[in-house]
Amino acid sequence: MQSNDSATPDAFQYRLVHNAWLQRTRRQGEDVPDEAARLVWELLTVYQCFVADSQQTTEDSYKAAYDLATQVLQQMQPQDALRIYRDLLIESILEYSCRTGSSNTIPTSVCKKIVGFGNLISSAFCEANSDLLKKTIRHERAERLTDELRLAKRIQLHLLPKAIPDIPGFQFAGRLIPAQEIGGDYWSVKHKKDGNIVTLKLADITGHGLAAATLVAAVKFISGGFYQGSTCAAEVMKKTNRVLTIETPRDIMVTMVYGWLHPETSEIDIVNAGHSPVFLCSGASCMDIPATGPVLGVIENADYEELRFRLSPGDILFFGSDGITEAGTVEPFGIDRLKEVVKKNSQYSADKIADSVVDAVMNYAVRPHDDISLLVVKAVEKGGS
Repeated sequence: MQSNDSATPDAFQYRLVHNAWLQRTRRQGEDVPDEAARLVWELLTVYQCFVADSQQTTEDSYKAAYDLATQVLQQMQPQDALRIYRDLLIESILEYSCRTGSSNTIPTSVCKKIVGFGNLISSAFCEANSDLLKKTIRHERAERLTDELRLAKRIQLHLLPKAIPDIPGFQFAGRLIPAQEIGGDYWSVKHKKDGNIVTLKLADITGHGLAAATLVAAVKFISGGFYQGSTCAAEVMKKTNRVLTIETPRDIMVTMVYGWLHPETSEIDIVNAGHSPVFLCSGASCMDIPATGPVLGVIENADYEELRFRLSPGDILFFGSDGITEAGTVEPFGIDRLKEVVKKNSQYSADKIADSVVDAVMNYAVRPHDDISLLVVKAVEKGGS
């Protein structure tokens, strides 16, 4: 052994320390992976610089210990890892550290440096373990979110109409393209045979995920349930709003456009609760249908008005979500571009118009961040539906 006051093994002793550490681990029944053994060797090579009290080499030593911890903590508990990769390693360093005097003891200054090295290893392992736990939590949270989004998507799609009613003189087409973050879009077309009325509905609920999908179901059943006993579309909207205001959280808002179509007269009564885009195309012109009342779920006793339109063959009524007009990163798709797509395809069926809008938006935005939902109503000749 050398007799100087140093904590640093020479190059030959590095190998002795490493071998001594491996022997200690084997005696305790531990099988050290080759990669871990290599990382311990790298840690030993920076030990000499560490005891020289250089700030840069202290950082290098910490990084080497952190890399080692990241590797081994994936296979064992922290207390076991510290026992093998700190305690046994420090014992091996002590075995080959230089001793002085007749008592053959390790100088105090050397012991302090070795203890400091052990503390550095402890800190690096603690941080690595914390980072691994955070990573695990993020992974588990992501898995839970993925499961929640799958459930939300199933709920959302399950609520859509199973079949479109066949009404002479009219074509109907609805589309819902869920985004990565499932939102609260919903559309519906139903034929109420008792009054020969076709109810039309497109709603957009604030929020994403399972909560939004669940609220979609509530909006569907609440508004659908109020058809019976109501004398007009505005009354349905007013009753729906009152329930949502009372029963849902204050930060939840619902925009919805709702209509009663009377096939015999080709007239439609529309109530617009703060929704956009909503417009009627006739020939070469498209007319926006404004809001006739506030968004749902905010003002308990809000009033809603109706707008009545008579549809002629060729007229196209379009309800859409803001996921259409707001699609895009640099510049939004916009209402003007949307109207041009509808007018360009006005000679085609409602299904073709709906598909053309979806294709145009998807080609423009590639991966929209919000749901794309729409409802197209096209008036046709009685024999051409």
